[in-house]
Amino acid sequence: MKMKKIYITLIAVALAFTSCSKWLDIQPELEIRKTAIFETEQGFKDVLIGAYVRMATPSLYGLNMTALMPEMMAQHWTPVANTLSAYISGFDFTQTASMNLLETTWLQYYQTILNINSLLEDIDAKKDMFANGNYDIIKGEALGLRAFLHLEILRNWGSTPGKMVPGDKAIPYLKTVTKDPNKLIAITYKEVLDNIIGDLNTAEQLLAGDPILTYSNTVLNSLGTLGGVDKTKPYPADEFHFFRQSRFNYYAVRAAKARYYLWIGDKASALDNALVVLTAKNSDGTSKFTLGNESAANNGQLTFPTEHIFAVYNTLATQTFTPVFFNYSTAYTQNTTYLNTAFESTLHTSDIRYRNNRLWEIRLIPMVGNINFFKKFNDTDSKTSVKDIPLMRLAEMYLIATECGRPDLFRDYRIARVLDASLDTKLTTDAAIKDCLEKEYRKEFYGEGQMIFFYKRLGYTKFTWPVVKDVAEASYKLPLPQSQLMFE
Repeated sequence: MKMKKIYITLIAVALAFTSCSKWLDIQPELEIRKTAIFETEQGFKDVLIGAYVRMATPSLYGLNMTALMPEMMAQHWTPVANTLSAYISGFDFTQTASMNLLETTWLQYYQTILNINSLLEDIDAKKDMFANGNYDIIKGEALGLRAFLHLEILRNWGSTPGKMVPGDKAIPYLKTVTKDPNKLIAITYKEVLDNIIGDLNTAEQLLAGDPILTYSNTVLNSLGTLGGVDKTKPYPADEFHFFRQSRFNYYAVRAAKARYYLWIGDKASALDNALVVLTAKNSDGTSKFTLGNESAANNGQLTFPTEHIFAVYNTLATQTFTPVFFNYSTAYTQNTTYLNTAFESTLHTSDIRYRNNRLWEIRLIPMVGNINFFKKFNDTDSKTSVKDIPLMRLAEMYLIATECGRPDLFRDYRIARVLDASLDTKLTTDAAIKDCLEKEYRKEFYGEGQMIFFYKRLGYTKFTWPVVKDVAEASYKLPLPQSQLMFE
């Protein structure tokens, strides 16, 4: 059985440690089940995979925190009056629909973290039961995930980096399993940031023996005994060691650290960590991760799987995204003129992401007119449907490196996307680099939820695309849901 298929059957395990109520409350009968499941190594594996399952649901990265809320805030979808898209695009979080979205997302984040903490709470006492280095791998992944998720919460619910005051209250950093929702109390920005980097540093140490450092992604993405890997070549003995790009692997830790350091303005450290990923090699000297190319784009793989540093496997991707993007009466879409401006179609005539209607499909709907249907996550051309939803990609590391003092690396990225060579001579000032990066974050991560964090990190108070829009810096800080305000 492939590891990815295990994700489907373990959804019940992922939910077994949380109540169905709005609170982070564990019922007594579930505590008994918790005790039993951690009697075997497999139980720890199941709970960890369960956390990934929850992350892939529509309530988190299966929709809400990739293609939905952050993309609305970034003005990527045409808003429809008196609907969620209009409220979020207008940074109006007072409406019932937007308040419910925030409530659901907040609780899903912390319930996922609670599941991870249940594993971490028991793993050290059971260290001797693990084989094949799985203690280090499982604990390292869990700590890395905990840090990653808290960083995501901070990026959404925290102030813009320029307005962060170290001693001000930020968000809760949950490190325990608790039945008491009163313990979900915000701590200071400094404490949150210290906890994030502390967990990431420990995860990096534990994942020093990660299989991704030994085997190529090609080997790891084909289950050794079942997937047709050449048996004359070495491959992991433990099935749990496969599909590392869909798990929080060693390089995901380094990519998360690059993102973290860029967020707090430490460009030197951000560059150091981004370069670890960019220069990662297999044992034969080939690159560990490679930029997506014409072949991938032509095959409809516009999330560029060879770039995935960390992704979640969404078994319901087609069922989730098709109604959102391909129901003509409710589809999230964008105006063709605005898209041509965004992708600089006159200058970059061969951009592999945009040409040949790869990212957008124009359909004439009777009595409605032409509508652009977003194709990044949809199986619209009888090609392989996208089930791996990327949360960190190689392209981001190139853009981070470009911003942090290595604009020369942008050339490699530019060539892979077939952008006009004139860009090579323009990246000579910070302002020019910033302008170029704004455009590339939009093109590259359209639908993936990253553009808004570029705006927020740099404190943009005016958007110039698709139309000019003033944005108060305070608008970037999502309001705490009502359930959390009770404990502040």
